[in-house]
Amino acid sequence: MSRFRGAMRLKGDITAEIEVTVDLTVDRIVLSTADEIIGSWRLGDIGIRGEDDGLHFRIEGEEAIIHTDDDAGFALAIGLRSASPRLRRQMAARRGR
Repeated sequence: MSRFRGAMRLKGDITAEIEVTVDLTVDRIVLSTADEIIGSWRLGDIGIRGEDDGLHFRIEGEEAIIHTDDDAGFALAIGLRSASPRLRRQMAARRGR
């Protein structure tokens, strides 16, 4: 399991950001705060793409934007194929290590 810490907000809401932990297994992703689990989903059931303002998660009709402590590592861990040029450069540098 991989664990990433970060902050999440809903798309369109620039003021309410919450701290989250993203746990990633082979086929699941779990989002949680310090106090509770926000949700657990199969990776195949959600859409994730890298944009300039963060990683966009499309879950159950909602879109959340998440920044992690290691966006490139997260993107590589899930096999992300759609990313902003900045994130693609970070991913390429990370692969070269």
